[in-house]
Amino acid sequence: MRGKRFAALKLLLLPACFLGAGMAAAEDVPLSAPGLPATVLVLDASSSMGDKTGDTVKLDAARTELDRIVTQYGDRFSFGLVAFGHRKASNCADSEVLAKPGALTSQSFEKLLGGLKAKGQAPIAAAISDAASLAGAANQPLDVVLVADGGDTCDADVCVTADALKQTAKGLRIHVVGFGDKSEDLEPLACIAAATGGKFVTAANERELQEKLSAVFEAIASPAAASEGVAEVDFDAQDAMPEMAEETGPGQTTVKRSAAPPNPSETAVLKSAPPAQSTPQTLVQRVLPPPKPEPQRPVPVTFKALITEVGPKLQSGLTWRVYNSKAAADGTYELISTHSEPTPTAALLPGEYLVNAAYGLSNLTKKIKVETGHSVEETFVLNTGGLALRAVLATGEPCPEDSLRFDILSDEEDQFGKRHTILADAKPLSIIRLNAGAYHVVSLYGDANASVGVDVTVEPGRVTEATIKHNGAKITFRLVQNLGGEALADTKWTILTSAGDTVKSNAGALPTHILAAGSYAVIADHAGLSYTRKFSIEPGDDRQIEVAIEDGPTSPEALSALLDPPEAPTPGTGTLAGDGAGAAAFDGFSSRPADPNAPLINPGALFRPSTR
Repeated sequence: MRGKRFAALKLLLLPACFLGAGMAAAEDVPLSAPGLPATVLVLDASSSMGDKTGDTVKLDAARTELDRIVTQYGDRFSFGLVAFGHRKASNCADSEVLAKPGALTSQSFEKLLGGLKAKGQAPIAAAISDAASLAGAANQPLDVVLVADGGDTCDADVCVTADALKQTAKGLRIHVVGFGDKSEDLEPLACIAAATGGKFVTAANERELQEKLSAVFEAIASPAAASEGVAEVDFDAQDAMPEMAEETGPGQTTVKRSAAPPNPSETAVLKSAPPAQSTPQTLVQRVLPPPKPEPQRPVPVTFKALITEVGPKLQSGLTWRVYNSKAAADGTYELISTHSEPTPTAALLPGEYLVNAAYGLSNLTKKIKVETGHSVEETFVLNTGGLALRAVLATGEPCPEDSLRFDILSDEEDQFGKRHTILADAKPLSIIRLNAGAYHVVSLYGDANASVGVDVTVEPGRVTEATIKHNGAKITFRLVQNLGGEALADTKWTILTSAGDTVKSNAGALPTHILAAGSYAVIADHAGLSYTRKFSIEPGDDRQIEVAIEDGPTSPEALSALLDPPEAPTPGTGTLAGDGAGAAAFDGFSSRPADPNAPLINPGALFRPSTR
């Protein structure tokens, strides 16, 4: 089931033919059967046409009836063919001109249509635009017959499209055969016929499809229909029911309702009433609703983007988003449409819009105003720069890329000291497009705490290369019975900073982590007992840390001191070793750490009295 038409007109990306370029290109389109009126069939091959009507797939039923039409009317019309939704499962550009007028015959029909599969979306606006481009000269007559089972599924407004195409190609008429049993699916198609003077009919099954297609082509072939035009009648409204005007005498007329409304699936051919006669007679005509007010015409608006004020113009990689300029109640803005062309042209109704141009992470949003009768070209100067990140070890060797992570953050901090993340997990050495300005880059080496933050500045039109130097080292932990012994499995590890914060927890015989330079303690839990060792790391000093069981387990009091060490002392208060009598210093975490390679002879003696 395809969606109903929105009451408000949506944004429509103009095809080339809408701007006249496509029409100019199509002027030289030759008709293989000169003299025959050109007629283009537009066939819906979207996924919903794979559903069944009765025992037959809708696409197969439509293909059978169109084959009959081409065979029956092949000597009266020069047939062309456009199909949509038949190539990809989801692609709003999936409209294809399969045959120009004259190239579709009963002999070529099977080759052109036999392999169509119902696959994707329904870009009807694009399809009728492609069909209209086959008209040749702007005033050359062209009849288009659209067979579809619902509205456009690509957020394009088919009503605006049809109206714009008619303004460009005065000889264009689009007739619509809505093929389905749900009127709400077919209602969005009626305005296409109304805007172009075409015929709109609906068919709920194969039998009705045959009847309605024949009626459409008889109307196209009828000189009366061609000269007098076709208009849509709204038969759902009470006032749109046909009336009987009956003369009861000279100068007197009464109006009566007919007993039943006409067939609501078919539009009416309007004919002029004959002049009044001297003898009373009954005149029957269909009454149209009051004429609708002239709709606002969409205005062509073209967008282009420059890297800097002096260029160059961007030719790829752009994403354009058009928003309603008025915020909703929740503060968000309605996204009207998205375009990926480098220089798109959109048809916008007069009013104000917010347009965002994005090139990688570089973007710019502008408020534009569209006025009736004035085409617009908006230029966006993005001031884009590039940033390439790399990291090296203390030795100058590149860090392994699979162990690196870069996060690009805003230069400014909020009231809580936090920064906004611009891009997480940026890839090393790739060029990242950013707005020119200052940024803060955090690089993590490994999975622990080997993190370095730097400030960088991106200049417009240039690539900034930032190299971050890491001072961490790769450390492997082993629990052994005695130094140099075999590593014991079933061991849980906890690595602590000098402040007692947990850096990493792991389990296994040989856990390996990259740690920043500094002082640490490690706790190894094995067989219900805990063993500890303090150590320090120098930049780039990859090595193993062994914890020996023979040195003895750690007491609960010592564990508590490791996990919750005293707060950092205040200088000059006599609380540092050598800075006041009776003070205590935490061995291994003071300004002069213990030898990191020396095992703890007495793991329980983690405090010592001051020597002063």
